[in-house]
Amino acid sequence: MKKLNLRDLNLSQNDINKFVNSSTDVERDSILFIDNVNVEKLDRYVNDALTKNAKKIFTSQKCNISNEKILRVSNYEEVLNQAYSFICPDYDKKTYFGITGTNGKTTTGHYLEQILGNNSIFIGTNNENLFSDITKEQHLTSPKLFNILKFLSKPKNKTYENIILEASSHALDQERFKGIKFNTSGFTNLSRDHFDYHNNINKYFEAKLKLFSKNLSDKFVYIDSEWGNKVKENSVIPSFKIGNNNDSNLRILEEKLFPNINLKIQINEDKHDINLNVTGPNFNLNFLLALSMAYFSEKSDIQNYEENFKHIQNPKGRFEIINFKSNKIVVDYAHTPDAIKTTVDFVTQYFSSVIVIFGAGGDRDIEKRLLMGNATKNADQIIITNDNPRHEDPEKIAKDILEGCDKEKTVVILDRKEAITYGINQLKENSVLLVLGKGHEMHQEIKNKKINFNDFDYISDLIGDIN
Repeated sequence: MKKLNLRDLNLSQNDINKFVNSSTDVERDSILFIDNVNVEKLDRYVNDALTKNAKKIFTSQKCNISNEKILRVSNYEEVLNQAYSFICPDYDKKTYFGITGTNGKTTTGHYLEQILGNNSIFIGTNNENLFSDITKEQHLTSPKLFNILKFLSKPKNKTYENIILEASSHALDQERFKGIKFNTSGFTNLSRDHFDYHNNINKYFEAKLKLFSKNLSDKFVYIDSEWGNKVKENSVIPSFKIGNNNDSNLRILEEKLFPNINLKIQINEDKHDINLNVTGPNFNLNFLLALSMAYFSEKSDIQNYEENFKHIQNPKGRFEIINFKSNKIVVDYAHTPDAIKTTVDFVTQYFSSVIVIFGAGGDRDIEKRLLMGNATKNADQIIITNDNPRHEDPEKIAKDILEGCDKEKTVVILDRKEAITYGINQLKENSVLLVLGKGHEMHQEIKNKKINFNDFDYISDLIGDIN
């Protein structure tokens, strides 16, 4: 094992274009960078790369395969950072923003992108096709930094200066962001999710907390809450608090949340009135988190963003409203117990009747299903349907959810199209139908098939036929 400097290899631009970070993406003459996997996986990935005629393979790990193309280096992290500089020479001059939490990451990131303006891009859950020509790997909420930089290096993307990244707990745990430092990060909230990976709330929180270390972020913004305050207690970097109390850096003085968000806030001695053409549960806090991140990053004063406020829109699949007679149909990605409860409780304030349609993903945290059922207790009607059952028995998933529901007001209709049609037919005057769980997603995963389906598109077509 030896120390290596990539610059000594006289790599051509064609070589740099062939840099990859997964054996899945290896083609003839690819140069693979691979590390942080167990020996068995390393051997499998290396063998796959050699079979595909990779030109070189860099790793720090001992491999059981002997081949002159495999270069074991002692300074792998340094070599990888050199690769980043080759891929995207100005990557370390860009401004990075990171957002983590259980719910609201996508909405916050989408708002921040719009607040900061045209030289900004948000990369997260909704960007399923953004990396389709960069990697064959499955879409990740938080892509590998390697692939993010390949994306930013493309001529059409070189003007992006502000890079806003959704930081999932998986990505933080797996150190996918190692190599960059976030100027300003944000924390939305924390509740049960991904226990199939993290096992419990403490390990889940520990993963989230990594974003707020001095190695990964310069400073952060949080909302005055139980978990937000725990982040503050466990972080040593400068922070900015949003809340109602006098000690908040951004103080909420007044707010109206429906049918549009209207806010009066105070930062230092300056007061601001903000009127948005959007609404949604906790979307006021998502917006203020985004605004505070922009402000705390020292990009600009708030008044310089005010023109952008007029054009703020919700991301696709986040409290998307479809008007139907005197009623509303809302498509939302809410898929955790907390998000479902928050959404149901939000609309009960404004509608005479609330119908909710939802399911739970298969091959995931089973114990949260009963809690998802509990979360719908304030709805007037509950319809349990398929979400993405994957390889699980849909009836078993529905039964797990039903254990937490009020059975007298619950029906099970596994076919999602039939469930939505039934829900629309149940609407009375000034009612709302919540279609939860899938949001922006364009397909359902059933067994080994991905079936084209989008809640918003299906509802729009159905209502068009009814009208």
